Amino acid sequence: TEIYTLSLHDALPICRSEKLDVYLKVLYGLLRDLLLIHEGVHEIRNRDILGELEALSARIEFGWIRRAVAKIDEIAELIQRNIQKGIALDALIMDLRGTAL
Repeated sequence: TEIYTLSLHDALPICRSEKLDVYLKVLYGLLRDLLLIHEGVHEIRNRDILGELEALSARIEFGWIRRAVAKIDEIAELIQRNIQKGIALDALIMDLRGTAL
């Protein structure tokens, strides 16, 4: 999962022309799926990565999901201001990565 986290950042090039909110919606969807799996429901949207999500869900707690949603909410609010999108995404990934291990 550590490698996956790093490649996620590499896969999300943040340019001025790109909208970070699109990526945040994807993250919200993944967190929704993690929560459902964590609670024993396997009817998720991202069935193609069910195995990876199940493995991650086994390593995290509800509090981690809650903190992740709060961090994404915070970044969504900061988007309204002129923030450094790449730095904000880096901070989100590093924070979530640190608390998941």
